[in-house]
Amino acid sequence: MALLIACNREQAHETKARAENAATKVVRKVSDAFDVSTPMGGKEPAPTQQDLDRQRFDQQWRQLQSFRAQQAAQAAAQQAAQQAQQTPAPLNVQIVHGKKESFKGLDANSINSAPVNLPITGDVRGPSVLRTQVYLDRAHFSVGVIDGRWGRNSAITVWWWQKAHGMDATGDVDEATFRSIAQAAGDAPVVTTYTLTAGDLKGPFVQIPESPYEKAKLDCLCYESLREELAERFHCTEDFLELLNPDVKINELQAGATINAPNVRPPMTQDQPDIAKVVISIVGNSYNAFDANGNLIFHAPTTLGSTYDPSPDETVHVVKIAPMPHFHYDPTLYHEVPDSEPDAHLNPGPNSPVGVVWMALSKPHYGMHGTPDPDSIGYASSHGCVRLTNWDAQEVSHRIREGVPVSFVDTTSKHMPDVAKK
Repeated sequence: MALLIACNREQAHETKARAENAATKVVRKVSDAFDVSTPMGGKEPAPTQQDLDRQRFDQQWRQLQSFRAQQAAQAAAQQAAQQAQQTPAPLNVQIVHGKKESFKGLDANSINSAPVNLPITGDVRGPSVLRTQVYLDRAHFSVGVIDGRWGRNSAITVWWWQKAHGMDATGDVDEATFRSIAQAAGDAPVVTTYTLTAGDLKGPFVQIPESPYEKAKLDCLCYESLREELAERFHCTEDFLELLNPDVKINELQAGATINAPNVRPPMTQDQPDIAKVVISIVGNSYNAFDANGNLIFHAPTTLGSTYDPSPDETVHVVKIAPMPHFHYDPTLYHEVPDSEPDAHLNPGPNSPVGVVWMALSKPHYGMHGTPDPDSIGYASSHGCVRLTNWDAQEVSHRIREGVPVSFVDTTSKHMPDVAKK
């Protein structure tokens, strides 16, 4: 009996030791992969829809130095673009001018066959805007979330497309610009159908609380609903996914059901590190990636630091790439949180404060990462890191490597005209 008791005690001691050792390894793994921690957002009030609409049509980005001072694209790229314009590929769409558009009463076939109304500029929405947004996305010039409505993110993306292809950079879509984008995207149908699988439905779907301490109790910061999961898969807002599927209760769908969705680029799953340099406009909310020859090969809207937690005004470099990272909530990194508050460790998931991937920079606690709130990208500010939509961050993580330089321009205090500081 004494031997049995001693054996049991020894076994219990070994079990406890193994558990403590495992916990230590997990903490070390989290720390190593995540560079300890980073601010995840503060208690400032979330922007209202009115705030977002105001930012959507703010034209001050046109005055920023990085937009005004850009040099012409590479001569070879210009020549190729000019040749493409001289002999444009035939399009499977009719181009019209000066028409009013909406999605009212249109099904997927009607959207796919709708004429393209040009030019695209200002506060407009409809099939022509959707087609342009989808084609840009397929060409790896992301507009962030796709919603069929024009605005700042889409205009800036078009501006960079035009600049990269030797065109007159206006940010508006004329016929030459549309043909160039459509040709690069393969003139594909703008809306596609998708059949749900059992994997789509298995979740788990969870309710995400506000408190980091309540989040820490969850096994996964997963999607909250099937609708959210599908909207993110197809790079669109949840409301727009519902618009494409009227009278469909998306959260109640079963395996085998089909939905309409934007025909966006497929996710990148294999590494192909072709990004040699990243340049980020802080106030212009632009993320630009260049190859070794200086060609712009990826663009996306981004959200960077607020006045409380500004992004670094310097050139840094990538030091770590961690998919599905754990998150260390450290109150000492938040100006609005008392340092006496306890830490918390959050499990991975698309609704993590840093989304599906973390790309640590050489400045401590700074990095490039995804977000649980894709609708805010390009508009609302963060606590200092470079936020992208989850799908854009994931693509960058496969196209970048450790050591790649990341430069920040258009800061809130330097190299900007007064109009851009308001």
